[in-house]
Amino acid sequence: MPKKPDMHAAALKSWRTRRRMSAFAKARAAEAASKEALRVYCQEHGWKLAFFEGATGSPRTGIIDAIAFRLGRENADLLDVRLIQLKGGKAGVSGAEIARLKKASAGATVSWQIAAFDGESLHLLPDHLPVK
Repeated sequence: MPKKPDMHAAALKSWRTRRRMSAFAKARAAEAASKEALRVYCQEHGWKLAFFEGATGSPRTGIIDAIAFRLGRENADLLDVRLIQLKGGKAGVSGAEIARLKKASAGATVSWQIAAFDGESLHLLPDHLPVK
């Protein structure tokens, strides 16, 4: 009996779909873990946190993923604000992203920060910003 080429193509398509869905599931898990790590960090350091998400809960496009804010430590009439780019899993930080964050915060009284979660700990860039 001759081989049916359709069976091979269907199996290949099924394998690709399973692989892609697995990568999607991994990305969603890394995103959720990154958000939780940032949420815990902000709570421990007295920051309020808001994420920019679409109606479905998926991240919105753009450089800013979250905003952290708190009343000023020395002057309660002032508001400390940070624009945050959140990274998770194996996502790296590029120079272009840092430049976009700097541009987004230029001319305003806000600072920028990149929060990267590697699965075990949250890394903040730049790490010289005061956390008091």
